[in-house]
Amino acid sequence: MSIRHRPSPASAMAALALALSSASFASGFVAPSHSSSLAIPGANPLRSAISSTRMRNSRHLQMTINGDTDQSSSSPDAKLFDEYISVEDAAKQPDLRAATRTLKNHPDMSLPRDRFQRIFDAIEVRTSEAEENDVNNRATLDVSQAQQYPPVSPSRNEMTELYGALADAGHLQLFGAAGRKDRPLPAMGSKVVTPTLLEQITEMEMLALTPKPTNTFLIGGIILAVAEGFLSLSTGIDLNFLVLCTITLAFLDKLLVNGAVSETAMRTVMPEYRKKILRHEAGHFLCAYLLGCPVEGCVLSSWAALQDSRFGGRATTVSAGTSFFDRDLSEEMNGQRPLSRSSIDRYSVIVMGGIAAEAINFGRADGGAGDEMALVRFLSSINPRGGGAVAWDSERIKSQARWGALQAVLLLRTYKASYDALVDALERGGNLGECIYAIEKAATDSGEKPLEKPLGYIAERGLYGEWSDVPPSAATNQYAKPAATATAPVAEPTTTGAAVDDKEDVSTSLSELRKAAEQRLKEINEELEALEKSKRS
Repeated sequence: MSIRHRPSPASAMAALALALSSASFASGFVAPSHSSSLAIPGANPLRSAISSTRMRNSRHLQMTINGDTDQSSSSPDAKLFDEYISVEDAAKQPDLRAATRTLKNHPDMSLPRDRFQRIFDAIEVRTSEAEENDVNNRATLDVSQAQQYPPVSPSRNEMTELYGALADAGHLQLFGAAGRKDRPLPAMGSKVVTPTLLEQITEMEMLALTPKPTNTFLIGGIILAVAEGFLSLSTGIDLNFLVLCTITLAFLDKLLVNGAVSETAMRTVMPEYRKKILRHEAGHFLCAYLLGCPVEGCVLSSWAALQDSRFGGRATTVSAGTSFFDRDLSEEMNGQRPLSRSSIDRYSVIVMGGIAAEAINFGRADGGAGDEMALVRFLSSINPRGGGAVAWDSERIKSQARWGALQAVLLLRTYKASYDALVDALERGGNLGECIYAIEKAATDSGEKPLEKPLGYIAERGLYGEWSDVPPSAATNQYAKPAATATAPVAEPTTTGAAVDDKEDVSTSLSELRKAAEQRLKEINEELEALEKSKRS
C-alpha cells in the first residue's frame, strides 16, 4: 500500500533565487500518513470532478471494451448494482461490498463503458472518504518515522474484493497479469542480478536506470534571478527587496498550497518536466495493476493532491503520486502472518516502475532517487530472526533494486500498448475509471494477454550470471514456480513485529538445494561416462 511522492519546488525556488544553490529533483515512494480533519460528506471535491468528467465523456458511454452495447441495463440486478456504485448522493457512500456480492452472483452482467467507469468512480470516492485516511496513520514505509499500518482498512479491502470480482468475471484481463496465482513474472529463476546482466537483458546502460540529480530547479532559479536583475535595473527597484519578496511568496506558496503556484510556473517554463512526471507515474500505475495490486488513485500535480484526502489534502506535501493497495503486504506488516518474499518482490517492482518508465522513454531516469531510497529503507528495516534467513545487506539490497528494475522494464515493454494508452488517458486528465478502461481497451485491441510463461530465466552461472529462455536443468522446480509462490527465507521487519515462518522457509530452501546438488552430480557423472567412452574409442 504505497504512494509515490514528489516534493513541491516552492522552497527550492526561493533558495535558488537567493543564492543560486542547486536542488535535486528527488522523489519518494511512501504511503501517506494523514492527519487532516475528517472528510465531510458532500464536501469532497473528487465527487464534483468525477461528475464533470462523466459529462465530458457522455457521448462515448455506450461503448464497452469489446464494442458491445449493454443489453441488461434495465434488469433489476443491474439497477440494484447501479445504486450500489452511485456517487450522485453526496450524503451516501458507495457500497462496494454489496456491488461485489451482486457481481459475483451475476458474473454475466453486462458492463458497458458507463457502468464500467462508474465502478471506479465509486472506488475513488469510497477510498478518498474512508475513515482511515484521517483517524489512522497509514504506512509510511519510512523507517525514520513510526511505521503504523491501520489494523483494518475497510475501504481498501472492499476495493480489493471488487477488483478481484471484476477480474474473475473477465472484465479486467490484465489485472494480476504477472506474478499472481499461476502466472509468472517476466524474469524467473535467480533473483541475483548483476549490473552486467541487467544491461544485457534490458539492452540499456546501467547508468540509464540510475536516477541522476537534475538541474531543473537550478535552471529555474537562475532564470528567476536573471529576471529579477533585469527588473531591478529597468525599474530601479532594489534587488534585495525583490529577492525578499520572492522568498516570502515562495514560503506562502508552500505553506498555503503546497508549492502549487511554483510547480505550475515550472511546468509552464519546462514542459519536459511534466512529461517525465506523467510517464514516471504511469510506470508505477501499470506495474501495480499488472501485479494485481488495486490502484485507487493517481495525481500529477500539487493542485490535484490538495483536493484528494488520500494524498493528504490540505496537509499534503505531495505534488505527484500513485496510490495502490497490497492487502498481502498490509496484513504481513501488521503481523497477521509471516512477511513473504513475494510481497517484498511486488513492492520492489512497483517502486522501480517509475525509474524504468523514464529510462525507456527518455533514455535516462531523472526522477526516482527518492524511490530508490524508499526501497533501501524498507529492505534495511528487515532483519533476520534466525533459522537461515539472510540479512538485507548493501549488496543484496542493490541486487534486489536491479531485479525490480529489470522486471519493471520487461513488464512495461511487454505491455507497451497498454502503457501508451494509460499515458494518453492521464495526459487527457482521465480519472481512475478512464485509465483502467484505456489499459483494458488497448490490451484487447493489441492482443496483449496475461503472461503464461516467463520471457526468460536468470541463472547464477559464470562471472555475471546468464539469461536464457530455457529453465536451467539444475533448478527446474524452482524456476517453474511464479514469484507469488516463492518460499525463500524471509526476514522480519523490526518495526512491525511480523513473524516469519523460518522452519518452513529453511526446509523448502534446503530441499531445493538438495535437488539442485543431486541434479548437478548426475550431470557430472554423465559427463565423466561420456569422457571415458571417448577415451576407449
